[in-house]
Amino acid sequence: MRALALGALLALAGPAGAQTIAPFAGEHADFTRVVVRIPPGTGWALTPDGRERQLTITADGARFDLAQLFQRIPRGRLAEASAEGPVLSLGLACDCPIRAWEERPGLVILDITDAPPEVALPPAPPAPPRRVPPPDPIAAGRAAGAALARALPPPTPPDAPVPEADPRLETLAQDLGRSIAAAAGQRLLDVAADHAATGQGVLPDAPLPDMPPNMRIATVLDRPDPDAPPVATPPALCNGSALLDRLLGHDPARFTEDLGRLTRALYGEFDQPDPQSQLDLIGVYLSAGFGAEARALIDNSPDPVAGRDFALGTADVLEDRASNSRMRLAQAIACGGAASVMAVLAGAEADAIRQNADQLALTFSTLPASMRGLIGLRLAEALVDAGALDAARIIADALQRSDWVSPGALALVEARLDRARGLPVDAALRLAHEGDASSDTVQTRLDLALQTAAPVPPEYIAGAEALAATARDEPTGPELMAAVIRLNARSGAMTDAFAALDRLESWMSGTGENRRLLGDLRDEVWAAMASNGTDLGLVEAVLSREDWRDPALLPQTRRALASRLLDLRLATPVEALVGTLDDPEARVLRARAALDGGDGTAALDLLGEDDSEAARLVRAAALERIGQHRAAGDEFATLGDTGAETRAAILDADWRRVEGLAAAQEAPAPAADLGPLLGRPPGHAEIALTQPDTSSPPADAAGAAAPAGAPPSETVPAAAAPSPLPDPGAAFDRLGLVRRSSTLLAESERLRGALAPLVRPPP
Repeated sequence: MRALALGALLALAGPAGAQTIAPFAGEHADFTRVVVRIPPGTGWALTPDGRERQLTITADGARFDLAQLFQRIPRGRLAEASAEGPVLSLGLACDCPIRAWEERPGLVILDITDAPPEVALPPAPPAPPRRVPPPDPIAAGRAAGAALARALPPPTPPDAPVPEADPRLETLAQDLGRSIAAAAGQRLLDVAADHAATGQGVLPDAPLPDMPPNMRIATVLDRPDPDAPPVATPPALCNGSALLDRLLGHDPARFTEDLGRLTRALYGEFDQPDPQSQLDLIGVYLSAGFGAEARALIDNSPDPVAGRDFALGTADVLEDRASNSRMRLAQAIACGGAASVMAVLAGAEADAIRQNADQLALTFSTLPASMRGLIGLRLAEALVDAGALDAARIIADALQRSDWVSPGALALVEARLDRARGLPVDAALRLAHEGDASSDTVQTRLDLALQTAAPVPPEYIAGAEALAATARDEPTGPELMAAVIRLNARSGAMTDAFAALDRLESWMSGTGENRRLLGDLRDEVWAAMASNGTDLGLVEAVLSREDWRDPALLPQTRRALASRLLDLRLATPVEALVGTLDDPEARVLRARAALDGGDGTAALDLLGEDDSEAARLVRAAALERIGQHRAAGDEFATLGDTGAETRAAILDADWRRVEGLAAAQEAPAPAADLGPLLGRPPGHAEIALTQPDTSSPPADAAGAAAPAGAPPSETVPAAAAPSPLPDPGAAFDRLGLVRRSSTLLAESERLRGALAPLVRPPP
């Protein structure tokens, strides 16, 4: 039948003025049906009697094509057919009655049924002789008068006089209009644009023919609350949203039964779908979560589907498919009912979600249990992301009473709520004890571990990596692998982090978003290597890999790598890492690399006028490298490094500066525990001259020491005490060599005393 209908449609699609009509027929048990498709609005007529019937259509230029008429029927009832222009002649094989009607505009149906069986009637008895009554003159006169009355034309009534305009009525109409306008402005009357006229006025049984059809009058007594403002008219985009509540109200427990019943009732005669059965079947699919099947049924419908945009948007939400219908559904969050709930899942704005959070939680609690279990997790997550935590908690409580949600899914909802309330540690512990092995749970637990820096068992990370490998072609796979890479990098397992990064790169195509994700992960891994990696691991990674040269690495990561490599005396990769950077820190690193390569002049050129401490250290070393010891000493003096300044002064043969630095240095503490050397502590006599001798009591005038406990006696004043004679060795020790040698002797003695217990022979 469908193929015949398609052929008929193609036949009707010919050029204008030459319409070809191809009748087709089907054989049934009790009748033969002939279907003729003509243009809608075309007249037709069928002769009523005889075995030769003619179907005539009133279409100019139309002709019949009988090639398909006898393909599916025998010639039992319809024996032959012929056509001439717009006339179709049908030759019947019996005295078969034909029932003809127009099913819908343009579809003419002829049912040829079997002839009724002939019943043999008994012979009728002879009729008695009839007595003819005499004619009635009164009846004959009445018949003649009736025939004469029918022959005469009807009398024409005189024209009614035109009523004159009454100015009082016009004044009354103007006053009534002003009163109605004032009442409407004060919200005492409601003007409804979508109201159909009932034919009655304000008072019962009072017709109001001049009332506009889109207006009604309601008093404050008609409102539930007289003090409340009138109910706002919903926007036009909400038209049909109430139908979604009925579509999502089917019970999935009866899915098999409803599917079989509606599938059988979906297509009627000639493959014409029943609109109501089609709508019910769409609701059965949506209630069970089969969005793709519902969308296919809507797209293939020849007639418009009631609430099409809401049904299509819901189907796309269930399948997580982006479409224009889903975007339109997201704007219907204020429509109420199931449409507002599905609008949240379609991607409504966060502000609108927070404003309608209470109504969303109430509507969700009235949905069927299966639908709550199907969309509850996603709805709770959307509410949490929008900041509507109270509504999300209500939805979580509703899910706890649902048989359609597993305990692991409930734990995931609770963990996300804990995380949103600022309790990530509690959320991680909840998932560790109650969570399941689903990809969402594993992803959330890994994210919480990254957020709280909590340890994760290595076997759990290995399981997450295996789960990511099974979902490599889905969005969850790369997300899981990214979390695994970050955890390995954070814990210092750099070999595992690089291996996982290489595996993820082999999965993903070269799209812009994938390249961005890989670049971010590569930067995080190399940053972790620069801060947490071992020296051996860093050297092995740089020598065995080439992605550290990636220009997408962040500047701070490249500077950190270059600094670590310079500390390891690997200056060659520094230029590749920071050669394109032009900030002061990068120039200092490049100057260090040039200095390690023996080019002090290039290091000075790179430093320029930078006066930071790091730049001054490198500049001083570069000046020493090129032989400018005086300038190097000045840089060391600015940095406060006296030892380096003294070394530079010695190399510059500036002995006066060396003497000044030696005099400014603090003398080392006397090492009295090492014993006297030549009657003095270790060192030159100059050390003894700079410190007063407090080891003996003051002498009296005769030079003898006062006995202990004796009364005080007259002594020589301090001002009159003779000054010590200058030590001739002080002039010799201008370079401080003797002082250094004495310090070395003291350190040697201290080291000898420390090591003596270790080398002492056993008794």
